[in-house]
Amino acid sequence: MKPLKPFSSLRRFRKPVLLVAVALGFACGPSFDPNEFMSFFMPESTNAQPEDRRYFFTPQFYNDAESAEQYTTSTIVDENTQAWAGYVGGNLPQTLISKALYAENTEAVSTLKAALNRTNPQAVTYLDFAWAADNGQGNPWEAGANQPDSANLPHLFNDAQKGYKSVNDAFLKERYGFQMVKLACEMVDYKQAQLVYDKLCKPLPKHTFISDWALCRRAGATLALGDTAQAIYEFAQVFDRCPSRRKAAETSLRRYNIKFQEGAMQYAKTDRERAAVYALCAIQPGQDGLDLLKALAHLAPKNPLVELVMAREINRNEYYFFTSAQEYVNYGLLNRPDSTVFEGRKTEAVSYFDKLRSFAVESAENKELGNGAFWYTAAAYLDYIGKDYKAAQTHLDQAAFLPTTNKNLKSQIAVQRMLLLAAQTEKITPEVENQLIGYLEEFDSTLNFRLNNAFVAVCKQFADLYQQKPAKKSGWLSSCTRSTDEPFDGPSQAKAYLLTMLTTQANPATYFASTVDPHTIEDSITPTVVQQAIAFASQPNPSDFDKRLLTLSGLTGDYLNLLLGRRLMMNHHYAEAADAFANVKPETWKTENFTMYFQKNPFAVKMPQLGAPVNFPAESAKNLYTPVQFARRMADLKQQAKAATGDKAAELYYQLGCGAWNLSWYGNAWLLVKSYWSAGEPPVYDVPTNPVAKQKRFDALMHTDYYTTAYARNYFEQSAKLAKTSVMADRSAYMAARCESNGFSVQRSIEQIRNGYVYEEDSTFVRNMRVLRKTKYANLYDDFFKNHTHTMFNKEMIRECAMYKDFLSFGEQTGE
Repeated sequence: MKPLKPFSSLRRFRKPVLLVAVALGFACGPSFDPNEFMSFFMPESTNAQPEDRRYFFTPQFYNDAESAEQYTTSTIVDENTQAWAGYVGGNLPQTLISKALYAENTEAVSTLKAALNRTNPQAVTYLDFAWAADNGQGNPWEAGANQPDSANLPHLFNDAQKGYKSVNDAFLKERYGFQMVKLACEMVDYKQAQLVYDKLCKPLPKHTFISDWALCRRAGATLALGDTAQAIYEFAQVFDRCPSRRKAAETSLRRYNIKFQEGAMQYAKTDRERAAVYALCAIQPGQDGLDLLKALAHLAPKNPLVELVMAREINRNEYYFFTSAQEYVNYGLLNRPDSTVFEGRKTEAVSYFDKLRSFAVESAENKELGNGAFWYTAAAYLDYIGKDYKAAQTHLDQAAFLPTTNKNLKSQIAVQRMLLLAAQTEKITPEVENQLIGYLEEFDSTLNFRLNNAFVAVCKQFADLYQQKPAKKSGWLSSCTRSTDEPFDGPSQAKAYLLTMLTTQANPATYFASTVDPHTIEDSITPTVVQQAIAFASQPNPSDFDKRLLTLSGLTGDYLNLLLGRRLMMNHHYAEAADAFANVKPETWKTENFTMYFQKNPFAVKMPQLGAPVNFPAESAKNLYTPVQFARRMADLKQQAKAATGDKAAELYYQLGCGAWNLSWYGNAWLLVKSYWSAGEPPVYDVPTNPVAKQKRFDALMHTDYYTTAYARNYFEQSAKLAKTSVMADRSAYMAARCESNGFSVQRSIEQIRNGYVYEEDSTFVRNMRVLRKTKYANLYDDFFKNHTHTMFNKEMIRECAMYKDFLSFGEQTGE
């Protein structure tokens, strides 16, 4: 086979990396999006304001990381800063005023007071009072932050009351009123807080955002006094009209899990006030908000939260629709959720999608709502979920026909067309491939987990279709079920593999839970599939789709041939592996990976230097073999051993055993089998929760030579059987017994998981493992102990090797 010329650099998925330990491998890289779940509908496609995106649906508390940004020590330019800047006549920079108001920067305070003192000493008096009322509170997250002196609060309240009475300046009077409401709340005198607001703040002839700050405090007092309905109304008005207290008002409901109460509406006097209540309650988690959405859309069709709430309802229902009960229970929540309740809600998800679909279709024709492109797109997505692909196509066409400046909405339309293409394709044709490749190129690299969900799903669906695999009759991709007995050809097999590799990672900057670890694919791919991929990449006249798919995958000829060699070495097909390695550029063997992790003699097993008459050399410090030479040597040894007899055959089989051992997780040539190594192997922890699937995984592990060293054991046993010289038989029998111990080690790791992740030091577990070792994994150990412990080899090993002493005591791998 001729070597392939590299046709692209690895771009989509991680380059083969070397993980020294699982913790190290993941600690330094980007993390998963904590808000991620299975969803295809982007809330970014709505007209939601940037500051309201925290209310997008998420399994977390908010759609953003909770932080103390309101306490940051950086300069704050908010509406209060701007108000003071106007109050001083625009003669001072807003950044300076902010430093004075919030940071109490000495120089800034002096400048601000000097500017006011000349014309408005009452304002200076207010500022001194306000700073005293804050009592020097800084960032509450900082150690040793000052807290209000509760004993001083009544005096401060009286000072605020005097200040309110002494000024006629509306700017200062409103602020004194706010301070009184705030101080009353801090004194836990909630009735007083309500009274002050109602008598001193509400009657003011002119209200600014400061009055809403006071109302937010009053709402908190109302809630504390037990009148939840009125508190909802009051918080809703603050949420609606006061941007600087919008977060505080909404969080006041969310943190206490407060939902809509009809009684709140009795306080509303206008449609806007009623709409504000519906809007605030509609974005609260843990409820179906469609009825609230309908009321909001009727009262305030131009409210930007209308589309946001619609997206919330779609996304929230997706969460139940796509997530399994087992995933839900194991979602990392502190308290174990009730899976029965979840299953009930999951059952209702289908009918709720239908209700949402009807509302979306109605809204698309509602001229008062406007933005028909969004509503038709939402309707099309809900058509897709309901498998009405004809309606979905029609609604998408209608959405695309209408103008929009929202790039995310345009992407949503495109991604839904891609999903529809996958759902409706029964047979792949060149026309289908031409459509598919455009979508794959568009969504290949994304930082949006929903787009990546769709991309990965479509790649998997087409990979299955190329292989003509019948899809399962259940699950969220059941809409694409197809069944055929036709075998798949080589090019189709290659395309399926390339599409599968596209599911490994969407963007170098982030990871997504929906993606697949490329190492998982490497470890499970068959040599035949890799050979088909190499042939596919080498075809003389590739189609446009073939060329673009190869480029998109980022796979190089070197990578494919190296992977083929590794897969063949894993199966101990040494001659074929040597041919594959020969097609890899020689420069590859000089890269850091190979110069660092393939540097010791692969035909030696680490043991101490044993003197005469044992004459057993220590492991060579230098590797003189390239991967090609090593594979060729293993193939030659295998042929020579078949024709040899006696000690010569024993020596050949021993070398084969050492080579096979070093191709395992325990050896020094693992890089010729895998692209990574982890101290967390064998991978027994990341197993399916389904009992049948879990057992299949365990069975596969017990038949994985990389961990059990079964091939090496066979070679060592052959060597010990054929050896005529005692020392040769001794060392081969010893290594065979060590291989047997490796098999037990894998079984022991599996049993640890089966027993509920029991501690390795658990006395019962240790005792059970000792019994298991004696009954199933001690045949070669017993043979060695009986026939090979009265020899010079045994005497020298006891003197030189502490591990050997542990081996003889039967403590190795038993937990003792």
